[in-house]
Amino acid sequence: TNDEPIQEDALIMLASQSKLLTAIACMKMVELGHITLDDDVSPHMPELAKKQILTGFDSNDKPIFVDRKNPITLRQLLTHSSGVTYGVHPRVLKLELSSGRPSPVERLSSTVAERYDFPLTYEPGTSWEYSPGLDWAGLLLHRLTGLTLEEFEKKHFWEPMNIKGLTFWPSEDLKKTKQADLVIRGEDGKFVPNGETPTLNTYSKDCFGGHGMYAVISDYLKVLKSLLANDGKLLKPSSVDEFFKPQLGADSERDLNSFIQGWHGMFPGDIRPDIPIQYALGGMVFMEDDVGRRKKGTLSWGGLYNPFWIVDRTSGLAYTFGTQVLPSGDPGCKEMEGIMEKAVYKMAGLA
Repeated sequence: TNDEPIQEDALIMLASQSKLLTAIACMKMVELGHITLDDDVSPHMPELAKKQILTGFDSNDKPIFVDRKNPITLRQLLTHSSGVTYGVHPRVLKLELSSGRPSPVERLSSTVAERYDFPLTYEPGTSWEYSPGLDWAGLLLHRLTGLTLEEFEKKHFWEPMNIKGLTFWPSEDLKKTKQADLVIRGEDGKFVPNGETPTLNTYSKDCFGGHGMYAVISDYLKVLKSLLANDGKLLKPSSVDEFFKPQLGADSERDLNSFIQGWHGMFPGDIRPDIPIQYALGGMVFMEDDVGRRKKGTLSWGGLYNPFWIVDRTSGLAYTFGTQVLPSGDPGCKEMEGIMEKAVYKMAGLA
């Protein structure tokens, strides 16, 4: 309830923390030989193949489109460097609103292809922009393996690891007995109920790998611990090593860091905007030590409701901060995450 602390067996909406699990599944798909990270996905994704790049608008506000020259690859989809975008991108939003279609923010369509029916915003592989690339990657997995993300993850990860609390489709009983309430911080700094806790996949037919998963917090931590241990339960050790490697070229890295600095106030977790960031297949990578906390090479990401996670292989530490608070980037959550993370490192003798 609103006035009780979240317990480790609570069910939370992962939102963008879903992306890590989708990326792991896609790496398993690569291991199984269905595709490589650098194959052109167009033969399997005609919806992506036909997309043009929206470069701007002419003096009469007519959209200007150009054909893309580069292939779209799985590596790009996983690292937000493919050119696909969310509907809040300024050019896309202008295009959508002028077309008379419902606002992209409100258009909760049932499939990935319908919900993200937007043009590209840059040449694939030349920039970085936070995107539904993981949603498209999950759809690619479905088409190549014949299994939905839910089915694939259960078969290859959750059933072998005896994990029951990671799913796109939690039972009504699980939601009723375990789901944490979503709250909003009021002007007085206190939490107020959000009303009815939303359901991530109310309108969905597809598994939206970028935001659609629920997790029991302790089960999500099991995934982080397995990545940290590189124990082979999720992926081959060589795949995990690749999972942590920075993937972006200089221009894309610059655009990523501009995004982090510009949107720092809305980003979950207590991160320092002066520490340079790269992006790996599994999340963002800190490129310098944060003294007393995460070390260079730490993998991390968060979600809309302010959950946050890190895997610090140098320190031998994995950590997740589970919460369900709006707005994203809530200052109180940032402060608490920082306090807790420092305490964890101190308890481990690493601070």
